[in-house]
Amino acid sequence: MKRSLLTMFSVITLTMLVNAQVKYHAYYAKVAVAGTSTFHDWDMASEKGKCEISFNFDGANIAGLSSLTFTVDAETLKSHHSGMDKNAYKALNTDKYPQISFSSNYANIRSNGGNSYLVSAKGKLTIAGITRDVWLAGITNINPADESIQTTGSIKIKMSEYKVEAPSFMFGAMKTGDEVTVTFNVTLKK
Repeated sequence: MKRSLLTMFSVITLTMLVNAQVKYHAYYAKVAVAGTSTFHDWDMASEKGKCEISFNFDGANIAGLSSLTFTVDAETLKSHHSGMDKNAYKALNTDKYPQISFSSNYANIRSNGGNSYLVSAKGKLTIAGITRDVWLAGITNINPADESIQTTGSIKIKMSEYKVEAPSFMFGAMKTGDEVTVTFNVTLKK
């Protein structure tokens, strides 16, 4: 009898531990970069990002994050002007550093009411071969119907911090600003 109870307790405990950490992958991942120039604002976007996140759950609530990786091939970022794209890829040195990535294994997570959470992940952002520690903040919502998770957020960065020279056009008459805003919208499924 004791052995049966011990075995049952062990199985229940193991099941709880396994269910406490759930790995999600991107079903949809969009990243966009927006900036300014001497003539007009500009933006580039890609819907080809890849993302995997392992969330820790306390019952039905997100309690933590044990790993997060997000990558996008830099040359999938497109604007409405192929000339701008070409100059951006040159500035990002995509021949040598084809991917932009973010990785983290730590986040502050706070309830935002209902199935919504404020997530602030500390991690490493790598652009053009340069890696910097950053905090990436977003809002994460769980859809109870299909248990999918949607995360949206943004971060402002300076290209010069990643040794990316601001692209210029028309023989230098038009130059982009140093600060850009990177936004992301990711839908995750188990």
